Amino acid sequence: MSLTAFLKENVANPYEEVEFIVSDRFKDEDGNPIAWKLRAMSPDNALLASDKATYIVGGKTDFKTNDYFKNVVTESVIYPNLRDKELQDSYGVMDPKDLLNKMLNSREFNKLLSRCMAINGIDKSFDDLKTEVKN
Repeated sequence: MSLTAFLKENVANPYEEVEFIVSDRFKDEDGNPIAWKLRAMSPDNALLASDKATYIVGGKTDFKTNDYFKNVVTESVIYPNLRDKELQDSYGVMDPKDLLNKMLNSREFNKLLSRCMAINGIDKSFDDLKTEVKN
């Protein structure tokens, strides 16, 4: 059996971009909604999203679900660039997660979050995520 199928040049791109209309509030010059571009996180970024949402408080592990969800979104969105200084300055923030809070309402964020979770293959409930991280 040959390893040829596993060589990088023979494998499909695992980070294919997906376009997604988050809201019709963001429009181009012709008044058409602008699609956001998303892609699946790398395994390292997926683990980092979880790690950044896990805290040790009083000797106990605490998993902040909201932080995790924002981490998944900020690591999955590639356009608009949530780390762009001009974009952050226009909303008066200095962090991609804060930018999401200013740019989107809760319905829009939940719509974006659902799509980001789906492209990353995350189909677990909040409680499942908490249990998995604690163990």
